Amino acid sequence: MAREEKLPKAGLSIGYRIGWQIRRVMFTLFGPAQLGEGSDPIERLKRERRRKSAAAVAAREDGEG
Repeated sequence: MAREEKLPKAGLSIGYRIGWQIRRVMFTLFGPAQLGEGSDPIERLKRERRRKSAAAVAAREDGEG
């Protein structure tokens, strides 16, 4: 059984996280059958979430220091 990776929560609002889960479920149910990692919509969502979280954490650290 494949272990699901932990996605970041830091800096992400509850509304964004709920919307992200809804988009992930929609892509899982109605998305394309198979794509490479570069064009897989679920992998794109994961990269977007990591990028947004990192940007929010960096912005918070800049504001504190």
